[in-house]
Amino acid sequence: MNTISEAAINKTWQRINGAAPEDTKARFDRMGKQQPFIVAYMLAVEETLVDETERGTLLFLTLMIYEIMSAGRRRPPQITGAQLETAEAANAKFLEDLEGGSEMGYLEGLGNLMATYNQMPLFGAVLEALMADHAEEPEMADENVGMYLLHLKSIIDCLDLEAPQTA
Repeated sequence: MNTISEAAINKTWQRINGAAPEDTKARFDRMGKQQPFIVAYMLAVEETLVDETERGTLLFLTLMIYEIMSAGRRRPPQITGAQLETAEAANAKFLEDLEGGSEMGYLEGLGNLMATYNQMPLFGAVLEALMADHAEEPEMADENVGMYLLHLKSIIDCLDLEAPQTA
């Protein structure tokens, strides 16, 4: 899939943020029917990592990712549980490799990700949304932000796959 531009991301982001709650619910229901594994995956992530009173943000970001990556496409690929597990394992290994290396290796690895990741503008928008309340003091952000990003990036990675061609 082609890299999604910041302009396209912003346009969809504003449209979804400005939507009426019933429209957002309808979009979420549609995503649940089209991508049940993604919804189940993120429900499990929220249940595991997020306090019950704070849940919903990751699901909303998942909807944003799905809507942004679906815009202008005939049909997003149907994501399976196995694809999500594979993407999550690859992202976890990347982080483990970064943490296991030197500080220079860490910075080089992050720099390489930023330079080569196909959906960096979208990933950046997701990171910005997660850190919105902590822009002045990032150290005050939720301790699970890294894990949230790992899971949300796994969804981006899966949706970034081209849908298989049918005859």
